[in-house]
Amino acid sequence: MDRRRFLLGSGTALSALVAGCASETEEMDGSTRNGDDDGNENGNENGNGGDGSSDSADLAIVDHELVVERGTWSTDVYVEATVENRGGAASGELSLQADWYDESGNYLDNDTARLSSLEGGETWSARIYHFGSDSEDVDGYELEGDFSDDLDEAADGLTLVTSEMTVTGDDISISGEVENESDDDQRYVEVIAKIYDGDGVVLGDEWTNVTDLRAGETWAFSIPHISRAVRERASDAADHDIRIETSSW
Repeated sequence: MDRRRFLLGSGTALSALVAGCASETEEMDGSTRNGDDDGNENGNENGNGGDGSSDSADLAIVDHELVVERGTWSTDVYVEATVENRGGAASGELSLQADWYDESGNYLDNDTARLSSLEGGETWSARIYHFGSDSEDVDGYELEGDFSDDLDEAADGLTLVTSEMTVTGDDISISGEVENESDDDQRYVEVIAKIYDGDGVVLGDEWTNVTDLRAGETWAFSIPHISRAVRERASDAADHDIRIETSSW
């Protein structure tokens, strides 16, 4: 079983603090660290200065804010958070959980956003949507996150032949082909598509899978469903990356 670490201390609670971006950087190891007057205290506790020189994942939430979009028929509420991997290695799966509160500080519910991995030096522009029926009551939030130190190894003997991302309005689709060039049948194959904006910032990822991919066969995959967090920023989607994984069972 992968070792998981509980990472992030609380974000902010109640609207007085969450109306804009948080003023501090919140390290995903449970500490909260304010910069000095010159903004110099942004390194991690291992002293790598956040320059990506460590040989492990080092994740930090660098800003976050509550967004309330009031419409004619409904209100959309979400937290927008920026997560950086300041380390030199990719993380495993990471998640961010937002706990929602009303204006009196009463707990309402929680929702979670997930990403399969974040490479060293990458930034994830995460969105955690409130999916409950009481969005009108949301007045604040607390934010916490965790990630796995272990990233599954890329599949051996499986080759990405081609892949394509198509954006039409707010519709995004990703398709391609994976060939099993090994001499062994693969009982399970998973394709994970990570989606980037024009600045190389991760918007999110999606996946699909197939079972019983025989030696020498080619699988034509498609990912027609894209999460709301990416779909509502379809105009920003500019590039994608494909990772192929298998299961050991």
